[in-house]
Amino acid sequence: MSQPYYFPPQPPDPYRPTVIHPLPVFEPEPPPRSEKGEITPGRVLVHLLLLGLTALTTTIIGSLLFVSITSGLLFSFTLLGILGAHEMGHYIACQWYGVRATLPYFIPAPVGIGTFGAFIKIKSPIPNKKALFDIGIAGPLAGFVFVIPAALVALYFAEPAAPGPVSEGTMLFNDPLLFRLFERLLHVPGDLNASPVYLAAWFGMLVTSLNLLPVGQLDGGHVAYAVFGGRRHRLIARAIYLCVVGMAVFALTGRGWMGWVIYAVLLTLMLRVGHPPIMDEYEPLGLERKIVAFIGLMVFLLCFNPFPITFI
Repeated sequence: MSQPYYFPPQPPDPYRPTVIHPLPVFEPEPPPRSEKGEITPGRVLVHLLLLGLTALTTTIIGSLLFVSITSGLLFSFTLLGILGAHEMGHYIACQWYGVRATLPYFIPAPVGIGTFGAFIKIKSPIPNKKALFDIGIAGPLAGFVFVIPAALVALYFAEPAAPGPVSEGTMLFNDPLLFRLFERLLHVPGDLNASPVYLAAWFGMLVTSLNLLPVGQLDGGHVAYAVFGGRRHRLIARAIYLCVVGMAVFALTGRGWMGWVIYAVLLTLMLRVGHPPIMDEYEPLGLERKIVAFIGLMVFLLCFNPFPITFI
C-alpha cells in the first residue's frame, strides 16, 4: 500500500501590488514636405505666375491676329477657359479618388497661339481601373462642355467672308463635325471670317481630339487601358500609330500635311513614354462607364478633323 504524499504548509506570499505599464506609443515620422499637400502658398504662386504669363502671351497673339486688344483678350479668355476646364476635370477626379496631383500648369509660348497647352502632374499610383477611367475621361468631357457654348457664340455672331479670290499659300482652318452641325442648325453661310471666339473654340476642339487618341498616357490612352486592359491597349496604340504615320506620309504629297505630321510626332512621343500599370488591373469597369466611354468616342468624332489645316 502506497504511502500518501505529505505537503508541508507553505507561508502565504507577501502582497505584491499589480503594476500596469502603458504600452509604448510609436508615432510615425512626419511625411516629407512634398507629401503633406500639393497646395501651398509657394506652389499656388507658381501656378498663378504661369497662368498670368500664358494669359499675356495668348492675349498678345490674339491682338496681333485680330488687330485689337479687345479681340486678344476675348481669344485668351475663351481658350484658357477651355484648357482650364479640361485640366480641372482631371484634378477634381484625382481629388475624388485620393490621388495626389498638382494644380494645372499652363505653358506660355511666344509663337503659335500663345500657349503649348496645360497639364497636371499625378504624383501617386492610380488605385484601379475605375479611377483611371474617371481621371482620364473627366478632362475631355469638362473641356467639351466649355467648347459647346464657345462654338455656338462664335457661329451665331459670325460675319460672312468678303467674296473674292484667295491668294496662293493661304492657310485655311477646316471645321470639325461639331462646327458643321452648328452651322446647319444656325443656318450660317459657308465662308466666314474667323473671330477670336471661333479660333479659340477651334483650337479647343483640336486639343480635345488629340487628347482622346487611345495612345500612351493621353486621356484616350487612359480610357482605352481601363476599358480593354494593358495588352489590348498596347495593340490598339500601335495600330493607331501605324495608321497615323501612314497618313502623314501620304499627306506630305498634298496640301493638308500639317495635321497628320503633328499627330504622328505627338504619338511618337506618347509611345516612347508608354502607360504605367495601375494597382488593381482586374476590377470590372461596369456598364455605366462603358456607356461614358462611348460618349467619349462621340466627342472625339465631333472634334476630330482629318485635315484641320490646309494650304491653298
